[in-house]
Amino acid sequence: MSENKAVFAVLAVNHPGVLLRVAGLFSRRGFNIDSIVACNTEDPARSRLTLLVTGDEATFAQITRQLLKLEDILTVKVLEPEECSNSELLLVKVRAAGPARSTVLKMVQAYGARVLDIGEATVTLEMTGQTEEVDVFVDQLERYGILEMARTGINALQRGDGTIHDES
Repeated sequence: MSENKAVFAVLAVNHPGVLLRVAGLFSRRGFNIDSIVACNTEDPARSRLTLLVTGDEATFAQITRQLLKLEDILTVKVLEPEECSNSELLLVKVRAAGPARSTVLKMVQAYGARVLDIGEATVTLEMTGQTEEVDVFVDQLERYGILEMARTGINALQRGDGTIHDES
């Protein structure tokens, strides 16, 4: 069986503890979450969770069934990564003293990133993009010395006119 990645778009009632229950379900069942993003939606009574999970079709079907059994979960949609518009945010602090600074700043331009802060020997950068683009940018920055890094994980919406509110 081949391992694939799937994006789970989950709509939930906006109550305290929903994220904890979802994480607990994954832990109890032995599933791994590659990334998770939780946020409010356009409706303050609803929350949206976007989970990136590695597994096979049977695993994805089981995750969907288990999520729908949880109280406060309203909708679960499984999106193939190529079927969704997705992005993640990267914040990274890099060594950038002397001649390395100008090279790092050129990379910022080339990758469409932004400079958030310039210290005496460091530069703090922000980049948004698809996971693969962010990975390439991070690989390029590693030669200068990454001192600190934070990534949001994937956030995604279904491509085209469909929404999470449509019947599956």
